[in-house]
Amino acid sequence: MVLQRGGSNSSGSKIWGYGALEDNSNAMFECLTRKGGKEQSKKIPVQISSNTWEINLAPQQAGDVCQLQITSGEETITLSDILFGDVWICSGQSNMEQRMGDIIDSEEEIANAASFSDIRFAIVQNAIAYEEDDDLDIILDVPWTDPSNEEYLKNMSAICFLYAKNIYLETGVPQGMVASDWGGTPIESWTNEEVLTTCNVPQSHDPCDICEGCYGEMYCYSVLWNAMINPLKRNFVKGFLWYQGETNGGYGGYLGFNRDYYQCTFPAMIDSWRKEFSENSMTDELAPFGFVQLAAWRPDSLEASFPVIRWHQTADYGYVPNERMENVFMAVALDTYDDKEGYPGNLHPRYKQIVAERLAIAGLNTAYDLNFPTNGPFPLSISMNGNEILITYDKDLTFNNNEFSGFYHCLSNAECDFGVFLNNWTEIGLEKVAQVSSNQIVVILEEEEDFWLSYIWRETPVLTYLGLPIYEDAEISLPSPPWKMLVENSVITYFN
Repeated sequence: MVLQRGGSNSSGSKIWGYGALEDNSNAMFECLTRKGGKEQSKKIPVQISSNTWEINLAPQQAGDVCQLQITSGEETITLSDILFGDVWICSGQSNMEQRMGDIIDSEEEIANAASFSDIRFAIVQNAIAYEEDDDLDIILDVPWTDPSNEEYLKNMSAICFLYAKNIYLETGVPQGMVASDWGGTPIESWTNEEVLTTCNVPQSHDPCDICEGCYGEMYCYSVLWNAMINPLKRNFVKGFLWYQGETNGGYGGYLGFNRDYYQCTFPAMIDSWRKEFSENSMTDELAPFGFVQLAAWRPDSLEASFPVIRWHQTADYGYVPNERMENVFMAVALDTYDDKEGYPGNLHPRYKQIVAERLAIAGLNTAYDLNFPTNGPFPLSISMNGNEILITYDKDLTFNNNEFSGFYHCLSNAECDFGVFLNNWTEIGLEKVAQVSSNQIVVILEEEEDFWLSYIWRETPVLTYLGLPIYEDAEISLPSPPWKMLVENSVITYFN
């Protein structure tokens, strides 16, 4: 397995188990450090409830390899080859669940991964629980393993594993990835009751209240938090990764109307997970939290629920980290449309490598304090002179409108969120939208009035892989994320 490195001067990761300890129970903790030294210490297991005991381990450095032998009465448990590094919990619905065996160039990717023995992973079995129980046991569909086991790797979350690979290649820190995800599930299933109450999510919308059994028990509020996240909170972890929102955006029908609570439920869920883990382990109170914005889906749809979820994923700022979402990072996935096997609008694009790479780039900045970007170009200000709108960005950019310009305008915020645009601008020339300097775009309209301007505010803005209009003009070329803003005549608007 991998346990989390570091901690306080006296306490790091913990091990716990079930059952009543005998008198004089003890444990021996032996480590071979990365520098070649040997350390040995005796630990005393502590009975923390009638059926649960735990052992606090001393802090270890990245790369230390240890063994823990626990003896109680005539029974002995030995945990060997414990590698210390950074542990991440990966959660969400089907795009997080999407397997390594189901991505572009999967056979080559799996073969190349076999040598990365410092990346280890486990997959939590899908389960539900109607009550919180801190002592609930976690069952693993895939026990701790490394990528030399191809059959296990084929079933591992691609985003989760490939993120770890990118982080490891840059830092050399061993990575322990725990996939705890379930396809088709809403955010309400992954959050506790306190979050749902705080965000005023209507309890009458809970399928378990109004139509028990109609949608499957995994849709019931809080049941996945109770069964698949809460029991992990004694684990000291580096942070969390998340890919979810399709169900709240209307995929699958029923729960789509909870879309407009997502700007509260998602940031509040992050707060809640951090709080629970930090109060029960050495996890930081602001543990890094990375997420993937929703990818493309139906190529011809103007329905705006996915764009709204993307906006809500940033607490309506358009970028992270921000004042509401500190130490949060994200990856844009809107240029990974995948016409899989002739089926237009595949909800699960196979281009997971580029998405994991972008997530890792932002994570290297946010979680590892390395000099990497967190976002592509984002507007600093918008000014309007007559019917010309000048958008100034925070980074130098490239602009390509071969497929479309990316810009839409609506008469109101509500119309944007219903996909009611005055002009879709799918086929325009440079006389309408053009790059006028290294970091400026000019948009020319026929009318001069107040309106809302948006960028790539569409379920599927482009069909071309890596074909969005605006990317950073740099070696690491992250795409500009989606946004919307009120434009008032002759008024300069500054973004958050």
